[in-house]
Parts: sequence; structure tokens; C-alpha cells
Amino acid sequence: MGNSSDVSSETLLTIAKAAKLLGVSTDDVRELLLDPELPRMQFRHGRSVRLPQQALLDYVKQRSRDWFDYC
Repeated sequence: MGNSSDVSSETLLTIAKAAKLLGVSTDDVRELLLDPELPRMQFRHGRSVRLPQQALLDYVKQRSRDWFDYC
């Protein structure tokens, strides 16, 4: 079983902070959230979303490699 400190050290980003990190608008991040492959945590019945920072960066890196699949 994993170490609980691994989970607590994961940075969770709001949509606004994810947008700032990626240098895009919050609408662009919301568009990314339409893809069910993008890891996220939802709270309050989906009204509040948090994105694990490393998972978001990995997702964007993979998507940039396979950009033609999203056209």
C-alpha cells in the first residue's frame, strides 16, 4: 500500500490556478475537462473541481504528442 505522505504531497489546482500554470484561459481548462481522460477530483457534486498538478502536466504533455488525435 502507498505511503499517505505521497497523497498529501500532491498539489491540487483550481481551474484558475491550472489555467495560470498552463498560460491559458479558464475556459480553455474547462474545455480540457470535457475529456474524461484528464484526471480530476470533484467535490460538492461536481461543482468544485481540483486537478492534480503532476497529472495535469502529464496529460498536457501526452496530448501535445498526440495533438492530431484531437483535431
